[in-house]
Amino acid sequence: MKQIAGLWLLAGAVLPFATHAQTNVTLYGVISTALRYTSNIDGEHGSLSQLVSSGIGGSRWGLKGSEDLGNGNQTIFVLENGFGTNNGKTAYNALFGRQAYVGVSGAWGSLTLGRQYNALNNIGWAYNPLDQSWGNFWSDPLYTGGDVFFQDYRINNSVVYSRNTGPLTLQVDYGFGQQAGSTSRGSTFGGGLMYQQGPLSVGVAYDQHRARTGDNTLHNYSIGGSYAVGKATAYLGHMGRRETAQHPRYAISFIGLGYQVTPALHVSGAYYRYQQRGKVTTQYQPAPVLLGSGNGDIVAAVADYALSPRTSVFLELDATRARGGAVGRETEYWSGQAATGVGSTTRIGVMTGMRHMF
Repeated sequence: MKQIAGLWLLAGAVLPFATHAQTNVTLYGVISTALRYTSNIDGEHGSLSQLVSSGIGGSRWGLKGSEDLGNGNQTIFVLENGFGTNNGKTAYNALFGRQAYVGVSGAWGSLTLGRQYNALNNIGWAYNPLDQSWGNFWSDPLYTGGDVFFQDYRINNSVVYSRNTGPLTLQVDYGFGQQAGSTSRGSTFGGGLMYQQGPLSVGVAYDQHRARTGDNTLHNYSIGGSYAVGKATAYLGHMGRRETAQHPRYAISFIGLGYQVTPALHVSGAYYRYQQRGKVTTQYQPAPVLLGSGNGDIVAAVADYALSPRTSVFLELDATRARGGAVGRETEYWSGQAATGVGSTTRIGVMTGMRHMF
């Protein structure tokens, strides 16, 4: 009896604190898949029909939550898994490969630790004309040239500080390289600033990544803006990348427009201009092949129709004209093999699919 009474006393002492600590956990996710046809995907007139995962918006499920610590502060966390709807496999070779972090937040901002998005990703995607409200799509023009404009998107072993102050949003991020004998090798550092006031939004971001071996350092930057007038929103942006080893340079500029035709239907279209110069090589071949300078022009359009607040269907069209060394980068990224000796090539794609959010 004394033991039972003791347990009741302990429970009575702990319960008020448990009740005071307001805790909430949310399960959320996106399931998106599509049918896609691509012509001349390899630069040799080979076409491809396929079922693609994450047609628009990466398929994922996650847990996020917070606990009230009092005085306006709270503990926050996110665990987010990416998966393929075409095969059910986990993405990024990790259970929570999209995000996995914990931290604290308050009126002073937030400080989080784990695997997280860098500022370049958070700000750069914000001004992509075809990315609004649903996320990037499978063949997004910002992947032109081999998907080089966002570095690794997410930073392992990172510390991120962010704060919203009126119309300003600030983020500073640092990723530990965790290489024995060096505090800089493998490390990342960056930050960004976004201003949003009324119909106007502008943002700038920068991130750098030092190689684990050798002397190469990747420098990426983004600048963009948008302006809304009624049901229409105009977008303008530029992204660049520079590598200190061999000195290749990449850049992409874009302009586009989004329009809310009806409460259910949103359409958008954009033009992208891609350029590469310097000693640009293939990315995935055992022995890199020198490709050199080149450029490309891309036009794309998306129509998204909401069947309900959580479910929508979409149609996407895109055409890419690559020239010079850009042919090798494009064909290697999409087909796995770089087409060489081809002066120019045109790839056309059409995709339709469904997305559900929960």
